[in-house]
Formats: sequence, C-alpha cells, structure tokens
Amino acid sequence: MFFGDPVAAFTNIGRALRPGGRLVMLAWQGPEPNEWVRELTGALAAGRDLPAPPPDAPGPFSLADPGRIRTLLASAGFSDVTLDALHGPMWFGSDPDDAHRFVLGLMGWMLDGLDATGRERALDALTATLTAHAGPDGITFASAAWLIRAAR
Repeated sequence: MFFGDPVAAFTNIGRALRPGGRLVMLAWQGPEPNEWVRELTGALAAGRDLPAPPPDAPGPFSLADPGRIRTLLASAGFSDVTLDALHGPMWFGSDPDDAHRFVLGLMGWMLDGLDATGRERALDALTATLTAHAGPDGITFASAAWLIRAAR
C-alpha cells in the first residue's frame, strides 16, 4: 500500500519467490466500508474539509480498487490473482481512554494546524465517537479488507 513504485516493488517481491510461489496479503478496501477511518477522520478533522489523496498515491487505500490490484500484480509478473472481501470489527482498545491514546498515536498528526478551540473540538469529537463505539468487547469499528492471492 505504501510503495512509491508498486510495479517495481511487486516485481522485486516476485523475484524472491520460487517458481510457482504464492503471494498472499491483506490490503484495505476503500474508506466507505471502513467505518473506523471515516469516523475517526471525521472527528479529528474538526469541521475542516480534508482532501483525500489520489487513489494511486502511496497510502492505506492505494490497493482498494480490485482492478488496480489485478493490473499492478499482472504488470509485476503475477497470475491467478484472486480477491476475497473480508469484513469484521477492528478493535481499538478496552475502553474509550485506552482507545483515545491509541488513536492519537496513530492519527494525532491530524491535529496539526488546529488552534486551541479547534483542537478541543476535535478531541471532544474523538471522545464522543469512541464512547459511541464502546461495547462488551471494547471499542470496535467496522473494517473491510481484501485478502489478495496471486501466483508467480
């Protein structure tokens, strides 16, 4: 997901495999089925309109498009590419305070550039979002990924 030149990167990975070797990996589906990124980003945006990166830019959702995945892997010499959709809860902590620390460690950069009022608004929104997702198993959000398999 984070390769600057994914065709070159997957070609190199393919070279490390023996003939007939298999590539198996997980990649996020897009933001829409990933409640965690939509809701946490929405809270930390504090009302700002944050642009999404281009779909082919390195980042967590650069392999969200099945067609792009198939094209990249075929260009890198892989065949028999299959994708299986996986959906399940993503655990962020045992309680809102635990999850708050984790989310700020992961996404705290989104607070950069906010004044004190904006920062407070974002942190309050984050607390409310995490509290709304508290359940018997802790803080969970819906997530969706692709299980990607290919042969070399």
